[in-house]
Amino acid sequence: MTGLGTLLFLAGVIVLIFGILRYRKRNWPRRKTQIVIISSILAIIIGIGIIPSSETEEASNEKPKQTEKTVKKNDKAFIKTDKTFSTNDEGTLTIKGETIPGGEVRLALEGATELVTDADDDGNFEFSLMNFDQSREAVLSMTFRGETTEFPVSLSVSSGYETKLAEEKKAEAERVERERLAAEEQKAQEAKIAAEKKAEQDRIAAAEKAKAAETKRAEAERAAAQPDTSNKQGETVYITATGSKYHYSQSCQGLNNSNGETAVTVDEAKAQGFTLCGFE
Repeated sequence: MTGLGTLLFLAGVIVLIFGILRYRKRNWPRRKTQIVIISSILAIIIGIGIIPSSETEEASNEKPKQTEKTVKKNDKAFIKTDKTFSTNDEGTLTIKGETIPGGEVRLALEGATELVTDADDDGNFEFSLMNFDQSREAVLSMTFRGETTEFPVSLSVSSGYETKLAEEKKAEAERVERERLAAEEQKAQEAKIAAEKKAEQDRIAAAEKAKAAETKRAEAERAAAQPDTSNKQGETVYITATGSKYHYSQSCQGLNNSNGETAVTVDEAKAQGFTLCGFE
């Protein structure tokens, strides 16, 4: 506590103590003691009332001075920061600096969208770039009262992060190679299965072909065993020595009681007087 209010408060306390001590010793006039005590109490009350307003007044007086000092110091656009920045081992690059409190700072980066941030009340600003994996040049800029200032900076990748990127690239290449080998192995396995399946199909087809050839050969042998009527005209029919009818099939009902059939052509049967069986 400082100022007039504090002095009145302290003086009132001291006088009050003095008055109480005199009152207890009873060597002062009673009326004078009462006046001293009442005066000290009033001084204490007035001092307490003055102290808050005094502190408020001091604060209000200091604030304009501080503001006036800030504006006077930074009446032109400026940027204060380092010329080079590097990432940490996790790939984060942080750019810090100072400028006019509340000023808008821009970061123009090669091959990237311009970034914007505002300085805090103390004029501090900060940019954080994640996964920064390529060194490049950049420009910081800010505009104040129509004046623009620029500050070029160099941004680089730390050796620790370069090592991490190389390890990640190697791991990715190994993963791709494993997947390629697995795909080739699967392809070879599928080709093997397909070849085995085709071989089985070819074996079955060959067996069926051989069976068909054997069936055809047997039919040819059976056909060769029957009388050759290829030099006669007409279809082959069957007649009996005792009958008068000719039959197209040996299983015809009209041949049930036959003791033997003779294969002839239709023309030959007709020439011998045979007629078509009624069961045909």
